[in-house]
Amino acid sequence: MTRWFIFFIVMTLGLGRADVPQLFRERAFNCATMADAVNHYVGLGEDAAVKELEDLSEVEAAEVDKNRGFDTRGFSINERIGWVCRILFEPKTGSKLPPYLRAPKFGKLGIPEKFMPIADWPLYPVVLSGSSYFVMSESYSDDNHVPEEPKHYIEYCRENGDFRKTPVTMPTKAQAIMDAAALRQSAPWQAIQWVDDSGFSYPMGEQWTWAFIQRQTKPAGK
Repeated sequence: MTRWFIFFIVMTLGLGRADVPQLFRERAFNCATMADAVNHYVGLGEDAAVKELEDLSEVEAAEVDKNRGFDTRGFSINERIGWVCRILFEPKTGSKLPPYLRAPKFGKLGIPEKFMPIADWPLYPVVLSGSSYFVMSESYSDDNHVPEEPKHYIEYCRENGDFRKTPVTMPTKAQAIMDAAALRQSAPWQAIQWVDDSGFSYPMGEQWTWAFIQRQTKPAGK
């Protein structure tokens, strides 16, 4: 089956449906659209959620083929699949597995990951502050490595984690603003060194990242 045919089928049965979360239909997003996407998949249950996420990854693959690698959507479906998986799957309890699930290996983000240890940032590049989930950065660079396939990451999450059974809180705008402020004042955020990361520096990184977080407290598209 060619990817273009898969693209046609998935657009008909998946991304083209209004019930596919807004997070995968529009470039703009915020804490509420993130929570809505997670709760959509919690409601579907693990098998149906995985099926829909894998179908969405096929949409991205087909678009890349069709557009000769150019980004015409304005955002990465695969990247957002990673965000959702970070929240949908939780580390298994009472096992010999590590107490954290690793982040997807999609490339490198424009933030100093060296100073964001998994113990402090267990959902990286997503972070939970209060009742709001924020994304610290988007748009991976490949860092001269072949990025991990979304289906491989989903499989890793299923093997090493438990699918969330309860929905997440849908934050109000006021709550998201308070949660964002608390995140910036938190010890993990304060511990980030923006100007020394293995030879890389991010002299405007804190300001850009904070602005990106603030946008996630506003209505999507504002």
